[in-house]
Amino acid sequence: MASRLKIVTESTETPPPPQLPVFAAAPTRNRHAGWTATRQRRFIEHLALTGSVGEACAIAGVASSSAYRLRNKAGAQGFAGAWDAALLLAVTRMSAIAFDRAINGRVERFYKDGELVMERRIPSDHLLTWLLSRLDPVRFGLPAARAQALATGDPREAARGSMPTLLDNLADVLPGDCACDDGESIDHRLGEISDGRVDTSD
Repeated sequence: MASRLKIVTESTETPPPPQLPVFAAAPTRNRHAGWTATRQRRFIEHLALTGSVGEACAIAGVASSSAYRLRNKAGAQGFAGAWDAALLLAVTRMSAIAFDRAINGRVERFYKDGELVMERRIPSDHLLTWLLSRLDPVRFGLPAARAQALATGDPREAARGSMPTLLDNLADVLPGDCACDDGESIDHRLGEISDGRVDTSD
């Protein structure tokens, strides 16, 4: 009897990274193969976008083990601080992925004798419950969270009240300030629209 293998859909190019704090690059040998200042910034930019050290290192073209060594190196406080800030910025994207995983689930593919025999999506009830308990504490939160929400105000009502003003304040963004890529396919692993291209920059 053939074993079942689970394969998660691969990701494609990621959207532009968020604005990052300015940081002093860690002192390293100025070699193309080393942690140059340009490579450090590329790593931090993609870490802020994905929250994944492995993916950020792949984009920067370095091993993740060397990233941790550089973080702990004397004189690399600026790099370490930017790393921590990048992880905080990555939460924005991760929360969007969490919503998609809770509702649409992740893709599982099953193979038999080298042939794809079944593909299914598995929503996460646990993740959905977790999101509800924190975003709607009045109805789904633990007693302490419910009591705090009742005392300070329902966060959903606050969001509902501020939404019209927030929408009215939106304005056009110039193409040069933030390029808008065409969406050609769904990146099922990340739950986002992708342009289908792969980042091949050095």
